[in-house]
Amino acid sequence: MSEKLKNAFPSNWVGLSPARFRKYKTWINAVKPGICGTYVAAVILHDVFNQSYGIDLEKEKLITGLKTVIDDTFPYKGTFPWDVWHGLDWVLKDNADFSVKIHFVPERKVISLLNRKNPIPVAVGTATLFGSPYKNHWVVVYAYGYNQEGKLFFKAYDNHGRYTAILPASQTIGCVWIEPN
Repeated sequence: MSEKLKNAFPSNWVGLSPARFRKYKTWINAVKPGICGTYVAAVILHDVFNQSYGIDLEKEKLITGLKTVIDDTFPYKGTFPWDVWHGLDWVLKDNADFSVKIHFVPERKVISLLNRKNPIPVAVGTATLFGSPYKNHWVVVYAYGYNQEGKLFFKAYDNHGRYTAILPASQTIGCVWIEPN
């Protein structure tokens, strides 16, 4: 690898280990048009139940159930931050252990959530408007880092089959997470 390419990405990451998200590399969104918001909601819900209760929720039931309250609720195509928030909030409405939060500027919010004693993975939207090669998409960010030039990057699961995707934070907008109460 060239020195320039090596320095383009962070060498140190803060947050959660990629190993925790390896199991999701088989959670691939093959639906056309995509339902990436549903997939990231399923991953953060699965992760919180697994970490908090030791429960391994079934992938297909999560995807099917969340799709009805995220991708099928509103009359427009695409998934916005409020769609992901709405779906997770609806699913967790009777669970006093958690609440669902939303923010529209991921950079600072993601850093604060990953700097906690118990870091929290975050559903983060990418945007064509900001030059994302992902276009308008959703990922689960679990770590962040700065490269040698001071540019902020996120490490994430994406629902294209990668669990160690690296993307510039400047290409993101909107984030949703599950907050322990």
